[in-house]
Amino acid sequence: MSTSLPGNPNIQNIKDIDEAITKLNSAILTAINLASRSKLINGNYRKLPPNIVKKITLRNQIRKRWQQTYDPRYRRTANRLTNQIRREIRDYDQESWKEWLMSLNQADNSIYIAARKFSRKYIQIPPILDTDGIKYTPLGKANAFKFSLENSFQTNPEPYDDIHIDEVNRAIRRYIDNPKSSSNIKLTSPQEILSLLKRINSRKATGPDGIPNKALKQIPTNVITFITKICNKCLLCNYFPTIWKTARVLMFPKPRQNRKLPGNYRPISLLSNIGKIFEKIILSRLKEECHDLSIIPNEQYGFRAGHGCIHQLLRVANTVIQGFNHKFYTGGVFLDVRKAFDRMWHNGLIYKLIKFKIPNYLIVILINYLRNRTFWVKLNHTLSDIGSIKAGTPQGSILSPLLYTIYTSDFPKTNQIMNCFFADDTAILAQGSTINYAIHTLQKGLNNIEKWCTLWRVAINTDKTHAVMFRKGTSRKELKTLSFFDEDLT
Repeated sequence: MSTSLPGNPNIQNIKDIDEAITKLNSAILTAINLASRSKLINGNYRKLPPNIVKKITLRNQIRKRWQQTYDPRYRRTANRLTNQIRREIRDYDQESWKEWLMSLNQADNSIYIAARKFSRKYIQIPPILDTDGIKYTPLGKANAFKFSLENSFQTNPEPYDDIHIDEVNRAIRRYIDNPKSSSNIKLTSPQEILSLLKRINSRKATGPDGIPNKALKQIPTNVITFITKICNKCLLCNYFPTIWKTARVLMFPKPRQNRKLPGNYRPISLLSNIGKIFEKIILSRLKEECHDLSIIPNEQYGFRAGHGCIHQLLRVANTVIQGFNHKFYTGGVFLDVRKAFDRMWHNGLIYKLIKFKIPNYLIVILINYLRNRTFWVKLNHTLSDIGSIKAGTPQGSILSPLLYTIYTSDFPKTNQIMNCFFADDTAILAQGSTINYAIHTLQKGLNNIEKWCTLWRVAINTDKTHAVMFRKGTSRKELKTLSFFDEDLT
């Protein structure tokens, strides 16, 4: 690879970028094949000690003589040797097993590899019930999963506001038709690429291009500068390469669910590891802009350094306990967003990026990043037809959490209500000296949230949304019911 790729390739336009990526992938895969050794194993995999092998050879010779002469002495001797061989093989296997167990240790992770090997279960996928019948073949099952995922990667049909949708779409068209040049593009450097490569996990699965992280950590300097030139040209051209927008999807059954239904499987998307390097470059610049513009609300504890689920739970618990101490009633509504990441409205996100005044080059790259994404499902060694993604944050992408956080950053906020976020999990709390005040405040908050969800096409699962009143003691008085999207909350 030190000679197959130039350190400073001539890349002038988008076509050159795509050709350079193809050349890069080919060079890395060729280097992997040349550096890999293939081992041919002849005969049985298990090797027995020489003394047992000699007895097996002797037993076979004696058995052959018995088959030729039918002398009972040969038969008795062969049977006796067979019993001895069985005992010695059993003792040898037990001793080998003990030695292997004693050799496991934490230093080289061999004990964890062994535990994972024995706990891994083979997943047998039964016939899948598709919209046009039951699918039995691997291709039929893979396409059934593909159709199911395509239905998930759609914008929520409701709630919606046609007037607001038209306004958003017109604003985006005006933005695209009147492009603005960016003078503050923050290019990357070989040092940044090298730093990112050092931090990648070697054990992560490979994407559609078949290039593992373990190989990327070994690339020479000229390849690092080659990747740097590609990424910088993508930033200058405001382009996200098409080859990095295709995902390979693996399906895993959800526990205790009917495995015949494609919706009861959890998809795991695998993207190009080189493409993820470019995503991290975009992420660092987008995070910096979000920090400078104070976009991410302080109430959001998901995907933020120094914040975690436990911290948010403590925040909720402390609020409830303070209410107990001051003899206040604390009402809470815990919202469940239906397919939060899979059905995020792309144009809604782009509209907010424009309103937040994110640099133009990042907005155009993210438009390119979100649009025309594709995937195919891999089932054993069978690939489905290509599927398209019309909505949602791309699964498996490190940009997705931040993009969703930006999308929900303008969630309704009032002084009387405390918002609590952890990624897509949302709770609102209200306190008051009377139950009626707490309920009235929560209802006003729910009305505002309902309007916000309608504007931004966010669907709430009211069956899994619950209201709770925290108070000391009990009361025989029947509480007033909260309503949300014309349904009563329990």
